[in-house]
Parts: sequence; structure tokens; C-alpha cells
Amino acid sequence: MKLRLPRFTPAARIALGLISLIVTLLLLIDIALNLVPDQTDMQRKIRESTSERLAVQVTSLIQAQEWDTLRLTISEALSRDKEILSLAVRQTDGRIVVKAGDHHRHWVPPAEDKSTLTHVRVPIYAKHAHWGDVEISYVPVTPQTLREWLQTPLVALGLVIVPVGFLAFYLYMRRTLQYLDPTAAIPDRVRVAFDTLTEGVAVIDRSGRIMMYNKAFRQLHPYAAEDMMGKQLSRLPWLVGSVEAITLPWELAMQSLSNSNGHLFTITQPDQGQARIIVNAAPILDARGKLRGCMVTFYDVTQLHHANEKMRSTLAELEASREQVEKQNEELMRLATRDSLTGCLNRRAFFSAAEPLMNKLRQEARNLVCIMCDIDHFKNVNDTHGHQIGDQVIVSVARALNLHMRNGDLLCRYGGEEFCILLPGVPEESALEIAERLRAEIESRAGSSVRSVEGMRITASFGIASLKSGAEDLSELIELADFALYTSKRNGRNRVTVWSEDLGADSEATSQTGTATGSIA
Repeated sequence: MKLRLPRFTPAARIALGLISLIVTLLLLIDIALNLVPDQTDMQRKIRESTSERLAVQVTSLIQAQEWDTLRLTISEALSRDKEILSLAVRQTDGRIVVKAGDHHRHWVPPAEDKSTLTHVRVPIYAKHAHWGDVEISYVPVTPQTLREWLQTPLVALGLVIVPVGFLAFYLYMRRTLQYLDPTAAIPDRVRVAFDTLTEGVAVIDRSGRIMMYNKAFRQLHPYAAEDMMGKQLSRLPWLVGSVEAITLPWELAMQSLSNSNGHLFTITQPDQGQARIIVNAAPILDARGKLRGCMVTFYDVTQLHHANEKMRSTLAELEASREQVEKQNEELMRLATRDSLTGCLNRRAFFSAAEPLMNKLRQEARNLVCIMCDIDHFKNVNDTHGHQIGDQVIVSVARALNLHMRNGDLLCRYGGEEFCILLPGVPEESALEIAERLRAEIESRAGSSVRSVEGMRITASFGIASLKSGAEDLSELIELADFALYTSKRNGRNRVTVWSEDLGADSEATSQTGTATGSIA
């Protein structure tokens, strides 16, 4: 738990400072001018005089041999003088002739036979010879108890001056500050209106000292509820502790004589929470444009910050959900448009993309080539090795076909083991070369891809048709390419056949293995 110091009003702080200054000045003057007598020096002189007078009386009585009178004189001296603890007359041989008080307890022989303030020894002479000494024990000069210490002149003077002076200064300064307090010159209705502002407001002078602040400012932090009058705004740790800026907003405003707005402060609260504050500062100028101070406003945007954070979090979640939905939509689209076994377009998606493509190429007077491909002897593969191996053969052929596809080309699994390829913008002269490369790729590599059946040989037959073949629509174009495909089948398979009018008249144009022979329309 943090120790909280007592709170003093400005009048009390000023009064305390003034009385401290007065006491310090009095001590310095006393040291310089010795206004208060030295108690030790006064006691030394008094005790020297007392001891000498007593020694004279004792000497006279000893010489007259009046011992009873001597005892009476010593006893009376002890009873009259409160500073004396004990008295004794001692001969040179050490024998005490007469004493008063508990001399054995109080007397301490001084070093080197030199008297001190508490133990005085006065020699007695008889017939010009040292007869003995008068020994006197005094109370200590320095205070031994709290009461004695409080009775010393300096302490007593301080005990009187400090409280009386503080009270006098306090009453005077409190009355004076009533005239200097800026809030005293503001009507109550203005202060009430000032406190109704939702923004925290603090008015500072040119030195940065707080001259006025409202209720909302006091609510920024528990420490702000203390008396802020006269404190430096730039030295409030709870306010500027987390600010990294070298020059604070109100300092910038007073330096530039212009508004300084939009500065974000983070105030850490005792519960470890953080308040986000927007600080704006505007200089206060008099009629001649001279700087008089600055008005600083504090707008709490903590709730707005939390709302924005929550909104950003929600937007991030929505974005993640949107991306997930897009991925799911893409997957659904893939499932809806792609063949599940080969990944090629299915027939519905193929026709949806092919018909607009064909219409566009017609309008642009560009060519469109259709290639039909069918795996040779596929039924034998299924009958001999089973449908699982048959599926592997279909996948291997689809992979070989897809390796040579360009962006914009369409590859469709048209039937069980039949594929359809559309090549936009390809001249008829190049279509035969492309189909021949595809045929060679399948023959050389597709069989080795089916690793579960060693030495499997896979071939495919191809048929080619294009818009220049005279097809009116997509279905007719595919039909012409399909007719050319079956021509390849009839002529021995593993061939590429280009549709021509001669094929339509049952004229065959075939290509031997590895060499294409056929008329190009």
C-alpha cells in the first residue's frame, strides 16, 4: 500500500515556507551576532564566582578553627544553590574534614587537577602553605532530560515563534490568496458550466502551471483528484509518463502560437487498465497578441478505441470467414465443374465455357480447333486388369494431355475414356502437330505411369476438326472431330486424323504410326 502524504492547501504551504525562512534567518543572525547569550559561558562565570567566595569563607573559618560554623556554612551553601550537588573540604593528605551531600557519588576528580564546569577544586592556604582544597560538584550544564532541553532559550524561542508565526502567516496568506485565486473571480454558474463539459479542460499559464481545471480533468486519473492548482502540467507522471514526444502539445502550441491537435496519450490506471486520450492545445493570447497561457483539452476515446478494436477483430474474423467461404466456393466450383477422377472439365462446365468462346472467336474471325481423343483398347484393360487399373490409365492419359495445354485451352473428359480439347486461335496447320505430340506423349509415357502393371502399353487415337471445316455450332464441330477420331480407330488406332470433306464422302485420310497422312481442308 502506497503511503499518502498529508495534503496542504497553498496557503499552508506558503505559511510553512515563510516560517521556515524566518527561523533560519534567526539562527544565522544568532550565529553572527550572538543575540542569545551562551549558557555555558554564563554558567562558567557564575560557578567561578561562587566557588571563589565559598573558598574565601572556608579559609577564614579554618584559620579561626571554627569547625561547627564551617559545617553550617557548607550545608547552607548546598541548600541555597540548586546547581551544587555536593561540597567537601579535603586536606592534602586526602582526609575529608567536612562535607555536605553525597560527595563520594557525585565527585569525580578532574584530570590533571584542572577544574571543569561540573567539578571545581579550589586550593586553601594556611601560613603560606597548601593546607587542602574545597571540592564542589555541580549539576551538568547540558540538558539531561526532555524538560530541561525544552527549557533552553533557543528551543523555547522556537516553540513560541514557529506555531504563532505559522498561524499568523497562514491566516494572512489565506486571505491574500482569495484575491489571487483565479477561480474566486469566476461566478459559480460559470464554474458549474465549466464542469459540465464532457472533455477534460486545464488552463495553464506561460510557465505551464495549472491555473484552472474542470471535473472531467479530475476524472482522468485518481491522482488528478488531488489539488492541481499551481502544479506543472508537464511534470504530472500519470499524464506524461508514457509520452515519447520531446515537446508536449501545450508546449508546441505556446511556442508556435497556433493550435496543436490530435495527440494520442495513453494513461495507465491503478488497475493496470489504459485510458486513450486525445489531447488538443490552443494558445491564449491577449488583445495585443501576447501569449498569456494555453488551454488544453483531453478527450477520452477509450470506449471508441475498444469499439474500433472490436470492429477490427470482427472484420478480421469476417475476412477469414470470407476467405474460407471463397475456398469452399472454389472447392464447390471445382467439384461442380471438374471431373473427380482426372481434374479435367466435366461436360456441363465444358459446354458452358466452350460456347461463349466459340462465339467470340467467330466474331473476331479467329480459328478454333477441336481435338477428340480416345484411349485404344480400353475395354480390354478393364477386362484384363480391372476397373481400378482402368482408372489409373485414364488418369495417366489425362495427365499427359494436360502437360501440353496453354492458358485458355479447354480440356474435358467427354466420356468414359474419351477426351475433348479446344484450342482457340490455333491454325489448322499447327493442330496436326499438337495432336501428334499428344499422341506420342501418351505412347511413350502414359504406360510407365501405371506402376502396378509392369510393361503396360497405352496408346490413343485422335480426331481433329476446326471452324474452317464448316461446322455451324459447337456440337457439329465436336461431331466432325469425333468422326475423324473413329476414322483413326478404323484405320488401326494410335493415329491422328484430320476431318475433311473427303472423310465425309467416306474418303479416308490416315497417318501411319509416327507419321500423319491426311488431307487438310
